[in-house]
Amino acid sequence: MIGEDIRANVFRDTKTFYDRVPIDQVARQLISFARDHAGKEILDLGCAVGNYSRRMASLGYQVKGADINPEYVRIARERGVDACVVDRDVLPFPDKSFDSVLLFEVLEHLPDPDGVLREARRVARKNVIMTTPNSEGITDLQRMGLLYEHFGDLDHRNFFTPDSLRGLLEKHFPRVDVKAGDGINPLALMPWKPVRFLGAGLTRLGLLKPRFYFRLFAVADV
Repeated sequence: MIGEDIRANVFRDTKTFYDRVPIDQVARQLISFARDHAGKEILDLGCAVGNYSRRMASLGYQVKGADINPEYVRIARERGVDACVVDRDVLPFPDKSFDSVLLFEVLEHLPDPDGVLREARRVARKNVIMTTPNSEGITDLQRMGLLYEHFGDLDHRNFFTPDSLRGLLEKHFPRVDVKAGDGINPLALMPWKPVRFLGAGLTRLGLLKPRFYFRLFAVADV
């Protein structure tokens, strides 16, 4: 079919996408975020093929992976992750089984985020740590003919801004902190590679302030 290569490269179905992700590929920002806030015993809920579980375990954390996708869990186990298949509505763990629950890039996929958040809070002793794509600033981007990359994910059901994510979490947790992060390099669309590279470095150092942020980071205390 004409354009099928474009469809494959631009649009993703994450039910099958992660089995093609290299075994050691993780976002360093998410690992740093988890290290800043997680306790030693972690449930990586929505672990996919286990990349984040593996990395956190290599850093000395006790990690249990869980996912609703049996094929992903099979791959995670082959890669050495202690992972299990779970039901979306009821987790097979007693109350307060883990210090922290990770929900990395999960909430946007869920038909019922409230149910999963209730279960995550139930099995956590300390906190639930979440990341999700940021959909703030969409109208500004549209005026420039742009959209965030995550709008190409075919199975996203929820699109959060800082305010809407905070509102969702405050229904379930007594204390919530939500911040936008992963600033987009303001020079990313420049045609000259050295300028783009310089912009990326200055953005990472905080010397060049982004207008748009790709991801939301949230910590909810139980």
